[in-house]
Amino acid sequence: MGKNKRNRKHSKIDKLPTNLKDTVEQMMQTNFTYAEIADYIKSHGFDISVTSVWRHATNLNATVETLRMAQENFRVIMEEISRYPQLDTTEGIIRLLSHHVIEAIQNTKEEQWKDIDPLKLIREASSLVRAASYKSHTDIKNKEIFDTGLESVKVLVFESMAKERPELYREVSKFLDSKRTEGV
Repeated sequence: MGKNKRNRKHSKIDKLPTNLKDTVEQMMQTNFTYAEIADYIKSHGFDISVTSVWRHATNLNATVETLRMAQENFRVIMEEISRYPQLDTTEGIIRLLSHHVIEAIQNTKEEQWKDIDPLKLIREASSLVRAASYKSHTDIKNKEIFDTGLESVKVLVFESMAKERPELYREVSKFLDSKRTEGV
């Protein structure tokens, strides 16, 4: 049962007082050696090995790198969205994921393909296709709702305008039609 279950990692450094732990993690991000960090912790009355410091630093660095990658991906998505205002966040995420999937496929070596579970690969690809399809379906549905609402407004409000001020009615109707074709 617990084959794929991972245990939560708790290091000795995680159990240190918060201010000491914060200082130690800052030391790990600078040029201190693991031995110097272990000595610093010991000088504060806590027993720890250099290996424990190394293990925590490795996990901390992996977490920091993952966070940096997430921030970079978010920055790329926001750049795409600002470059193409009609693009929503979901579309940006789908584009980024698609790019990463294609890049991963291109960078996969021939011998690695033997270790990849084809069913898992198919499931992952299907999930990406479903997400894109759902997004497309939602966009179509939203456009239909918008168009229906716009027509309802035109019927309710503009009937009286068409009778009383036909020139204004034609101008407003033309303006709204142009906005609809622009996708606003």
